[in-house]
Parts: sequence; C-alpha cells; structure tokens
Amino acid sequence: MAQVIKTRKPLATQPIKSGQPLGAILASLGIERCIPLIHGAQGCSAFAKIFFIQHFNEPIPLQSTAMDPITTVMGSDDNIIQALAHLCEKSNPRLVVLMSSGLSEAQGSDMNRALKAFRLQYPKFERNEIVTVSTPDFYGSLENGYSALIESMISQLVPEQKLRSIRKKRINLLLSHMLTPGDIELIRQYVEAFGLQPILVPDISRSMDGHLAKPDYLAVSQGGTDVNMLRQLGQSSLTLVVGPSMQRAGQILNSRSGVESVYFPHLMTLAEMDRFIQTLQQLSDRQVPEWIDRQRGQVTDTMIDTHTWVNDTRIAIGAEADLLVAWLAFAESVGMQPVSVVAPVNQPCLATLPVDTVLIGDLEDLQDQLAEKGCDVLLANSHGAVMSEQLGLPLMRIGFPIFDRFGEFRRVRQGYAGMRDNLFEIANYQQQACHGRPVYHSPLKQPFAQAPMAEEVLA
Repeated sequence: MAQVIKTRKPLATQPIKSGQPLGAILASLGIERCIPLIHGAQGCSAFAKIFFIQHFNEPIPLQSTAMDPITTVMGSDDNIIQALAHLCEKSNPRLVVLMSSGLSEAQGSDMNRALKAFRLQYPKFERNEIVTVSTPDFYGSLENGYSALIESMISQLVPEQKLRSIRKKRINLLLSHMLTPGDIELIRQYVEAFGLQPILVPDISRSMDGHLAKPDYLAVSQGGTDVNMLRQLGQSSLTLVVGPSMQRAGQILNSRSGVESVYFPHLMTLAEMDRFIQTLQQLSDRQVPEWIDRQRGQVTDTMIDTHTWVNDTRIAIGAEADLLVAWLAFAESVGMQPVSVVAPVNQPCLATLPVDTVLIGDLEDLQDQLAEKGCDVLLANSHGAVMSEQLGLPLMRIGFPIFDRFGEFRRVRQGYAGMRDNLFEIANYQQQACHGRPVYHSPLKQPFAQAPMAEEVLA
C-alpha cells in the first residue's frame, strides 16, 4: 500500500493537472457527430481548444455559451438556450455535451433547468440528443471529467430495463483516457479477431486518429461511437472495463441494464493481457488467432533481448492516476525501479500502487525529488520537457498534452504490441546513455611492453 502525501505549497508553478472540462471534451470527441459545449466564458473554450489542436494536430469542434460579467451576475440560462438553438440549427449534431466550468459552477447555474426550457421552446430539435455533466475546473482533474461524462451518458441515454434482449456476439468496452487512438485501434482488432462486435465508449480511434475526412470541415466530430449504439449498451452480453476510473461507469451500466462487467486495470502486463485474451476466447468459443500468439511471442522475446538494459532502470513518473497504475504495473513486471511518483490529484486507486509514497503535487515537486534521488528515465507529458533538459534525462512522453512530437498522440502503449515497443524505447534510452559515457580505465592498469612489429621480427 502506498502512502499518499499532499504537497503543502500554496501555488503550483508547473502543474501536471488538466481541468475536468478537458477530460469531458476528450471523451466527447469519441462520439459520432458530437459538439462539446462549455457553459462558461469564451476563454474556457479557447484555451482548451489550443491544447487539443496542439495534441492531435486536427481542428477541434468546441463551443462555449460565452458568459460575460452581466450574465454571470444576472443569470445565464438564456446563454444556454441560445447556444443550443444555434448549434442544432447550424450544425445538426447527433449529440451535444453541455458541460459546466469553474465560472458557471461558482455562479450556481442550473443546466438541467435551462435544458428543460430549451426543450419546451424548441420542440423541433427533439432528435438532437443533449447530455449534461458537471465538470468544475477547481476540483479534480482531466480523469474526473472524462469519467464523469461517460457516467452521465450511460445514466441519461441508456434506458433502464428489467428484461432485456441479449446480443451474444456484442460486447461493450468502457475505455479510460489513458488509451491512445492507437491503443483503441489495437483493442478493436483483438476483439474483432474473435468474431465479436465491440461497442467502444468512447472511440477516438475513428475520430482523432489523424485521418483525412471526406468533407473539408464539419463543426461536429467525425467518426466515433454512434449515439444509437450508446442506447443499445444494455443489450450486450458483457462489458469490459479498462482503467480504474471506468469502474463506476461499469457499475452504473450494470444497475440500469443488468450487463455484467469484467474489470481490467490496464493492458500493459502479460498477466492482464493474457486474461483479456482468455476472456475474449471464452466469449467467442474460438481459438486464439495466430497473429495474436505471434505478438505475444514478440513481447517475450523482447523481454529477453532488452533485459540487460531494462532491468533495474530507475524511473520517475508524473501523470494521472490511471496512467500511474498502468505504468507502475508494467515497470514492476519488467524489473524497473520507480524512485519518484507524482500525481496531480488524489484518487482512490493511488493507495494501491506498488510504491512507498505518492506525492500529490506538480512537476516542480517531481524535479525537487529528482535533484536528490536521480533517475534514468522520466515519464511525463510534454510539460516535462524543460525539466528533462535541465536534468539531462530522457523524457518518455505519456498522457495529455503531447505537443512537441509528431505522432506521439496515437503511439501504441497498451497490448502486446505496446509492451514490445515500450521495452524497445526504454532499452534504447539506456543504451544511448551508456554509450555517451567515457570508457572506464582502471587506475591500477599496469604498463606492458609493446609487442615487436612484424618487420622487426623478420630482421
């Protein structure tokens, strides 16, 4: 059990944390024809949009209700009604995610009341689904906002049913924010290889994977999970939950529709991946495809090849709780040693981490610890680049945002393929660091007489 320690600093100068609205926006982008709408000032959406554009290198559909000082004091229901009417009229979204901000939460705005008024005033937009979710900036982090939206979509879109029709080949996958578009694409391939039909919630592998869509630009997300499929989550035979933050969403779905769930904290160790594949095998009653066996064999071979370099590698990590759970389990499975662990906010799963202490703080706290302890590899988002340069450490970029490397947003980190590539990357960091060191010469080296040249011997 890890001891969770909170920093006593009055100010975070290099925060790891991203606000709850960013998590809700990220989850929204995995739904087909969706528009996230922030109930707050224009700056609330502008700054969020910058992070997402830098991370994905794609245009991001995001709007705000444009609260100003007058509406902040006098009431902002009209802002919500007008914004919803405008979006439904101009963009015809399949789903609008109406989320709060720190400003609207501090005001005490009742978004559900405004939504009821909108439905009465504009009955012609009844086909446009609207989901509300509370995501205050001053509490929690990206992980909380992401999971809150998934829970709200299940609570507001999935009908309660006692008797349900079961589609035996269909399964649900509730996916944590720690999964990249590449991870989700690989997970879909695993599931479909067994003849099963997955409903991925959310599915950013179809919308934020860096593809060129047919239309030049749409003000809604292109690709992702269809809203009709969200309504049918209760008809699936099983739910696979990936990530600690998704557990509650799985429980809500079970209570509403009776769909049982199987929990996976991550897919970054052989034990969890084997259990994942075995679950799919039992559901489908099929043999494991040859290409999946081959991927597993590649991982085990990579473990042997990189063991000398990876074993006893000292790592430091600053990230959201789900990422900490996954990466520390991976580190433990391959013999790496975590020397410093920092999380942005406290989450229940942090107490279960296989380390002595977890510090709730920022990147400055992480840097202070590394100045004393040192490490071999640093794991953090792109905000850790300055620290890695100052300390002379290689930075393995994980989490959100990543804005200083092309393609990192969709790199595969989970599954057999992800484990293999992670091992290669860490081993290369270690090998490069070793080759940069001067050759060791013993001070006890004795001078030996030089062997005669060949010409001298012949003479």
